[in-house]
Amino acid sequence: MSYIDIGDQGLVGLFQRLPIACVLVRASDCRALAVNDAFRTLFGWQDHQIVGLESRDLPVWTSPEQREALLDVLACHGCIQQSEAELRCRDGRTKPCLVYAEPLELGGEACRLLMAHDISDRITSEQTLRRSEAKFAALFLGSPDPCVLFEKRTAKIAEVNHSFTELFGYKPEEVVGRTAPELGLWRYPEKREEVIAKLLRERRLRNEPVDLVGRDGRVLHCEVSSNFVMIGDERCTLSTFKDVSERKRIEARIKHQAYHDALTGLPNRLLLNDRLHQHLALGERYSLSCALLFFDLDHFKRINDSLGHACGDAVLQEVGRRLLAQVRKADTVSRLGGDEFVVLLTGLDGDAEQVVRQVRHAAEQLLEAVARPMRVEGHGLQLGCSIGVALGGQHGNTVEELLKHADTALYGVKASGRNSIAFFEPHMQIMVSQRLTLENELRQALQCGEFCLHYQPQLDTRTGRLVGAEALLRWTHPVRGLTGPANFMHVLEDSGMMLAVGHWVIDESCRFVARLLKAGRVTPNAFSVSINISPRQFRQPDFVSEVAAAVHSHGIPPQCLKLEITEGIVIHSINDTVEKMRELRAMGVRFAIDDFGTGYSSLSYLKRLPVDLLKIDQSFIRDCTHGGSDAEIVRAIISMARNLHLELIAEGVETAEQLAFLQEEGCHACQGYYFSPPVAEAVFIDMLAPQDPAKRLIGPGSY
Repeated sequence: MSYIDIGDQGLVGLFQRLPIACVLVRASDCRALAVNDAFRTLFGWQDHQIVGLESRDLPVWTSPEQREALLDVLACHGCIQQSEAELRCRDGRTKPCLVYAEPLELGGEACRLLMAHDISDRITSEQTLRRSEAKFAALFLGSPDPCVLFEKRTAKIAEVNHSFTELFGYKPEEVVGRTAPELGLWRYPEKREEVIAKLLRERRLRNEPVDLVGRDGRVLHCEVSSNFVMIGDERCTLSTFKDVSERKRIEARIKHQAYHDALTGLPNRLLLNDRLHQHLALGERYSLSCALLFFDLDHFKRINDSLGHACGDAVLQEVGRRLLAQVRKADTVSRLGGDEFVVLLTGLDGDAEQVVRQVRHAAEQLLEAVARPMRVEGHGLQLGCSIGVALGGQHGNTVEELLKHADTALYGVKASGRNSIAFFEPHMQIMVSQRLTLENELRQALQCGEFCLHYQPQLDTRTGRLVGAEALLRWTHPVRGLTGPANFMHVLEDSGMMLAVGHWVIDESCRFVARLLKAGRVTPNAFSVSINISPRQFRQPDFVSEVAAAVHSHGIPPQCLKLEITEGIVIHSINDTVEKMRELRAMGVRFAIDDFGTGYSSLSYLKRLPVDLLKIDQSFIRDCTHGGSDAEIVRAIISMARNLHLELIAEGVETAEQLAFLQEEGCHACQGYYFSPPVAEAVFIDMLAPQDPAKRLIGPGSY
């Protein structure tokens, strides 16, 4: 072994300037000869506490075992290359050090230079690193989001956490050491390079949308966030995946709901407007036309009133399916609400006449499809349909114009008989304006008290006495004079004014009865006024209290009031119908089924309903004297009423032959023009004046 051989002064100077803590020991007796400034600074021991002591007695040793192990190495090899040891400071603290020992010659005498390098900072850094790596591992493995650690150089998967295996279905051993393309993780592999380029360019990714594929083939909509991290000496990419599939489904559902009808799933007005706007722009650019077909189901309200809204909804869904099945994929079927559908036909080419032929042919096919018989909830139905058509370019160049003109054409169809097709024509706008004017006039009539009631007498044909009257609405128009309900009732119903008017009719009828009773013209048990109740009016939650309030307000006996309801009211929500009827019957109000035999109801309902009277519809009376089915239907109704102990009245009696037939069959209560048309209140009161029994004859002009 060679010794370091330098001059004494040079060695001493070098010894003192060394930045590492040093003790100079004589080899012959192992006694310390000197310490340097770095030693004093690091350990706090001064020269007199070290110099002269043997190596084994130095106070820096923390244990005999440590001391003997190091000195044995020194004795055996003459040096210590590098050894970790805890050395004691003067204040009792210990410091982790790397210990070295090298032989050298000083003034011809063999010595050893003991050196200690403080590695506290390194140990602290290593501990910090280990703690950091432990925290990283805990966060990585325990993260609720799927995490993957990629080797940056090879792009192979180095590690995955439990959440990854749960979401994607892979076990760790199935993915570690393989790349994403090898596993087929990317739904669209061509997008991978674009995402990686963005990561390299921006040094990170934040919530980047990607579509991935699980082990079982499920498509997973994810957002990936990636960073570069150092794991030991290896540079890696840490990627975290957030499964947003459910959020995407919710967003898609919300978007669908915003643009589609909830009942049928068809595009709604918003989406129709958007598509129509696009096709108008495309048509202008490529010389193509489009057509807007506005549909309305004829008398659909009767289905709702008669069979209930659940059945009505099922009908609307079936109509939507039939329309969809009839059009091309490029066309649009939309529901605007209620029973209104719109079909947008696109890509129509040719001159104006050719386009009209194409659209008419398509409309006829759609009309036929809707009109085919259908069976819904056990009911066999066949619907009529009205279609108004507006052509892009010819009838308007904006969404608003086409919708308006198609609706106007539809109104023209309905006004001329329904169940047909009409293309928009300018004169149709006049009809719409007239309808709007009529609606405004009716609102004014309601406010100004222009409505009145006329009363059609009801007679007991055996005695010729008046036993009641049917209250019928009339409108005293400021210009046209007295107007019957056929001219305005449909507008009252469609506009919703029927509720207010119906309330007025009940109140006015009760007032009329009160006046008759006060004047002594009728007796409570021998006279009643019949009032027609609309389905919408009857379905109001406060209908019972409304009738009760009118009866109480005018102080009339409830039995003087007879409410006429149609079979359509009966069939819809039978439990609600029965409950309301029983409440009113308990008060004394009586009920009649109007237009009996023309509706949809089952006769079995009559057993459940608290009904007092059946009205035989005038459509059966009209031809009852000619034999055939009408006569048999009248006989059957009379027989059924007799067996069920119900009163009967025939309406629409206009001839002596009809009266004779009814009397022969046992129906003795009648009303109709044979006796009297509906008359004003004053005229009706005159009819109630006492008469000579000899003059009380039944026939034209008797009243």
